Amino acid sequence: MVIGVMVRNAREEDFLAIAELAHECPPMVTERNSIYHIFTRFFSTTSFIAEDGDEIVGFLLGFISQDNPSEAYIHLLCVSPSLRGTGIAGRLLERFAGTVKGMGAREIYLITKPSNDRAIRFYLKNGFKPVEKGKTVEYGPVMAVADYNGPGEDYGCLSKIHTWRKNFLR
Repeated sequence: MVIGVMVRNAREEDFLAIAELAHECPPMVTERNSIYHIFTRFFSTTSFIAEDGDEIVGFLLGFISQDNPSEAYIHLLCVSPSLRGTGIAGRLLERFAGTVKGMGAREIYLITKPSNDRAIRFYLKNGFKPVEKGKTVEYGPVMAVADYNGPGEDYGCLSKIHTWRKNFLR
């Protein structure tokens, strides 16, 4: 764990720094700046920043489904490449999970590229399970949904039902 790194809710003025960090986080998909702006403006309760002093070193952008408030979704999770493996992603995930649980969510969903082994290992280690729906394609430990984001765009879909582990109950 990195001492001095604080996790807080995202603020609207963070969106450009988030966009800049996102460009350093392949193989994560990089969005238009307006997407980061939307999350920091309209979903700040469920979007979080990891900060070391004045520097944003990680972020998690997520939301509660408006159609089904028992479901939450992690849109993006990114940690500065030089700080990966230090526990920052886990702290961001824990904060998000605790927040959405308090808001009534019982399940968290996310998608990731099936080739993103590091992310898949992280999510599986943190209790997420593959979601198999539709036509699937096997990618190592997960079954990816074929053509999830269009032809040839397979994505691994994972979810976590809130049978909360101890670390999420703090």
